[in-house]
Amino acid sequence: MEVSNLMDTTLILILTPFITAGIGWLTNWVAIQMLFHPRKSIRVFFLNWQGLIPRRQKQLASESAEIIEREILQQHMVLHEIKKIELGPYLEDTAKTIVWERIGPQLRAIPLLGGFINDLTLAKFEVIAAASMKEEAGPLMEKVATQFEDSVNLRQMIEDNIAAFDLDRLETIVKQVAGSEFRTIERLGAVLGFIIGCLQVALFWTTGAIQF
Repeated sequence: MEVSNLMDTTLILILTPFITAGIGWLTNWVAIQMLFHPRKSIRVFFLNWQGLIPRRQKQLASESAEIIEREILQQHMVLHEIKKIELGPYLEDTAKTIVWERIGPQLRAIPLLGGFINDLTLAKFEVIAAASMKEEAGPLMEKVATQFEDSVNLRQMIEDNIAAFDLDRLETIVKQVAGSEFRTIERLGAVLGFIIGCLQVALFWTTGAIQF
């Protein structure tokens, strides 16, 4: 009988750290799953239980949109970024197309005047058109950016898109990006659980809570 009790006690001491390690891993795994699950609120005893992100999706959408509006729109970052666009090469190509493919054929088709329109004349028109377009490009881009900031409700657009974002897709993206971090959290729970189990065994041993 004493031998049997000794074996049972030894087995309990050996298994305790592994059991607590399993509990630690399971606890962290459940905590990670609860970020997204359950999708819809369910009642557990007297509590309503729902995943963190599904429950806070609308709030996250509103606060994210507010931050973007404050940091981007109020700082006129859209205007600044548009001004960085180098339109020179595009304007030169556009001026060339307009002069040689549109204006040139129409001028040459005019009786009497058309005879005076040659390639040299059109080349000069191209230079003038390109220079004029470049002068107007800056003010025009600023007007477009300002009009965009004033007319487009970017905050509401962002808020609506985040609030309507498919949670299955979001969960897949998050787990793809942070999968290794999630696994590290799970393993850390197991390690901490194992350490706690070892401390419990040591405590039982030193206090004589378990008699051999």
